[in-house]
Amino acid sequence: MIDPAHGHVILYSYLWAREHDRGEESGRKARPTCVMLIMTGKDGRPKTLLFPITSRPPGLLTRFVAIPETEARRAKLYTPAWVIVDEFNTDDLSVSWAIEDAEPMGQFTRRFMSRIAAEVATAIRATSVRSVPRR
Repeated sequence: MIDPAHGHVILYSYLWAREHDRGEESGRKARPTCVMLIMTGKDGRPKTLLFPITSRPPGLLTRFVAIPETEARRAKLYTPAWVIVDEFNTDDLSVSWAIEDAEPMGQFTRRFMSRIAAEVATAIRATSVRSVPRR
């Protein structure tokens, strides 16, 4: 469907971990989502880590990275906005039905993506990350 790249911001029907825990199988709405990393799954197909972006201020126990205004403009987002880093979806975007639009909205810079990756690594070390597989 699309050829995602590290740092792209796409419209994706993100499935929150709390929705997944209730047995839901699809996200309730398409939201801006950050493409973090593309890796090869056990089946040899590409798997992408997708981190949700929200305009609602995160809760006290949520790990997040605030999106600076310049990065928000590059990604065509309104501010304030945050990338949530303590949960993510995994999906094969080449066949995903959860993508709202085949064209990325925009893209974050490598420098900002490094900052997000560092926060994800911190969350992983603290074992406070939830992965929600979509395929």
